[in-house]
Amino acid sequence: MPQLTEELIRKRSEHNEGVISDLEEIALHQQELEKIENIEACCRHIKILLLQNNIIPKMEGLNKLKELEYLNLALNNISKIEGIEGCESLKKLDLTVNFIDIEDLEESIYNLKANVMLEDLYITGNPCTDWPGFRPYVLAHLPQVKQLEGKIILPAERIKARQQLPQLQEDLERAIQASIVKKAREAGKPVSEGAYTKESRNEMYLEMAEQKAEKERNERRRMGTEAKEPRKIPEVYNARGEIRQCNEGKYDFDMDDTSDPLLVIFELGVPKYLDTSALDVDVNPLYVRCVVKEKVTQLKVPCEIAPDASKVQRSRTTGRLRIEMPKVEPGRVRGQQKAPEPELTPLQAEIDSKGTKAPAPKAKAAVSVKGIYQDPNRKAQPKEKALLKEVRTIRTAGNAEDSDDDGIPPLDPRT
Repeated sequence: MPQLTEELIRKRSEHNEGVISDLEEIALHQQELEKIENIEACCRHIKILLLQNNIIPKMEGLNKLKELEYLNLALNNISKIEGIEGCESLKKLDLTVNFIDIEDLEESIYNLKANVMLEDLYITGNPCTDWPGFRPYVLAHLPQVKQLEGKIILPAERIKARQQLPQLQEDLERAIQASIVKKAREAGKPVSEGAYTKESRNEMYLEMAEQKAEKERNERRRMGTEAKEPRKIPEVYNARGEIRQCNEGKYDFDMDDTSDPLLVIFELGVPKYLDTSALDVDVNPLYVRCVVKEKVTQLKVPCEIAPDASKVQRSRTTGRLRIEMPKVEPGRVRGQQKAPEPELTPLQAEIDSKGTKAPAPKAKAAVSVKGIYQDPNRKAQPKEKALLKEVRTIRTAGNAEDSDDDGIPPLDPRT
């Protein structure tokens, strides 16, 4: 169902070139409106407001219209006159064919006493007008009204109505009680098909609104002006969970991480006269993303950068976008790994062909090097050969029992 929006008000104020701040007259009839809204905020100087032939159930959103002179709410679903006490300039009110019943007549007429400028009133077609005392009752309570239902009120008629007021008040109370009893008796009974009720009007206008909307869609489709669905901007990551790299706008760009060892500089050649508000920049430790008029340019950065310290600038002459992003670890390229170190494994016992572990090798006899430097011939021999000769001499001259003793631990090379 259409709403009374600011856009609709501008559309209906073409005679004022779409300017609504000083609008004095607007016609909003046959718009299938369900609520009065935005009039007070947009059209404070309105003088003529035409809202007939809608399905408005309540008079609201009108109390601040101090300059309103003519209000037409005919052919709506209004049940009570209210919400216009602040309309100081109101002269004409049309509520023809609504649903103001006898139970709400007294309160409705009382609410009109504040409109001292009211001269012309139309309430015909409402259930309350079926009461025979309706006209004199209104004349007696609203002395400012000069014309009721298009008929001029004569002074003699008004005087007579004032004289009949006490009796009219008693008749009104009896009519209200009779109406309440009648409605209670008819409660639960099915409404005859084609009856003029609020529900039937709502159903009819909803159907009309759908037909009108379908007609407008077909017309836009025929003219090729049908509104397209808003484009969905790609996400940061693709279906494989990787950072997306794209340049949908096909702009010139440059990613420089070598000129300055401490910075990664990204430049994007956006249009020169593009408003800066149309740019959306996102700097991430692993990527940089620029959305230009719903077109995404996103690239990975060669190394990890610090977004909080990054600086975004735009050239005033060329419009080119420049982003300076400090490196977290200067000199290191993202993805570069250290050379793998060889894995150390514990020594394993050798296994022979039969699947059994080979016995541990026996410890060799201890070799003494005592007095090795006392050889008188040592100075005449090369150092290595002299050392080997002394070792062999000691092992040959030593006790055989000592050399074959397995209980003696091997010589510690550190001693």
